[in-house]
Amino acid sequence: MSSLVAVRTSIEQRLGRLRRIGLRQLVSLERDTLLRLAKSTLAAVLAWEVMAQLGSPRPVLAALGAILVVQVTVRASLARSIQLMVGVSVGLGAAVVLGEVLGLHWWSIGLVVLLSLVLGEVLRLGPFSSQVAISALLALSLGSGYGLTRALDTAIGAVIGVIVNAVIVPPSLVHEGARLMRGIAENLGSLLADIGQGLIVGPPDEASVERWLARARDIAGDLRRSVALVDQGEESLRYNPRPGAAHDDLARLREARLALEHSTVQTRGIARSLMDLDAARLVRDDPSARQPVSAGLRALGELLVHAAGSVSAFGRLQESPGSVPDREHAESEHAAAAAVRQSASDRLRLVSILDDDRDRLLSSLLVDAVRLVEEVDPTGPHSAAVDPPTVA
Repeated sequence: MSSLVAVRTSIEQRLGRLRRIGLRQLVSLERDTLLRLAKSTLAAVLAWEVMAQLGSPRPVLAALGAILVVQVTVRASLARSIQLMVGVSVGLGAAVVLGEVLGLHWWSIGLVVLLSLVLGEVLRLGPFSSQVAISALLALSLGSGYGLTRALDTAIGAVIGVIVNAVIVPPSLVHEGARLMRGIAENLGSLLADIGQGLIVGPPDEASVERWLARARDIAGDLRRSVALVDQGEESLRYNPRPGAAHDDLARLREARLALEHSTVQTRGIARSLMDLDAARLVRDDPSARQPVSAGLRALGELLVHAAGSVSAFGRLQESPGSVPDREHAESEHAAAAAVRQSASDRLRLVSILDDDRDRLLSSLLVDAVRLVEEVDPTGPHSAAVDPPTVA
């Protein structure tokens, strides 16, 4: 039985990830990748042609430099161009100095390579640490004239790569962050709908609650990983010549992430309280508790189903904060959830179970559900997460 539960949990987690990605986001991600590849190609062609016109004997070196520096963000491209030029220059210098002093022998080659690799690490050149050794080896074997050509061509190619990346559709990860927030919200809404429908049917068994709790933990993990993406979104705006309203969007995403983090905490609290309540076992052990337990959980389930719609609508607003229809839909979903919230509160007050501990668990379930609904209120504590950005 445990193996079947594990398989079912694994399948649900994979389906959840597929729902989070979605066809639209998958196509968008492929579009971003193709754009970066196209810019790398254009930068390489331009670098080749520029150096060919300037009479360089090896314009391929400029094209190679351009390809190496075109990255996801302008700031990353600039950082890579600096690392590449430093690596090539230091390697050339090491070859000239040590080559003249030591001559060209197997042991001098080894010494140059070792010192070059150490210099690359000391200078913190990242992925271009090995460029110091590569440049030194090429300069030693092909002559200092090649080394100077390599340094000049690489520098010009790197500059062209940075310019192309900055001028032609400068990359911004803010939109990708918005898609991620929407995916997390929709996945959380799907989980809340499943929990709500499960509670409406009847007291859930332990295996169902464990699956709900596992899914809630997966969503919490996605939120933790989203911190890095939001930080990358901030990095993508540095040295971006056309940020537009992206800074406002970034602030909105940080607020949205906070709202979803709180909502996920409430959802995990609901799952843990259901685990502690162990309603299915309570009903089996005491049939007289079936009616009050079922009534209380049914009221909570109806509230969670409406909360699911509110959370999903909140997520859609992350991609379209200025959309009037999406805003109206989010407000409508929240109003419906708020109405059911009051009804659920009234009904749960009438429920009395056999002991105070279970009464407190039901109250805790209600408190978590109510707080969850408030977190995604378009006019509530996190309204900045859905307000249209102000364009300066």
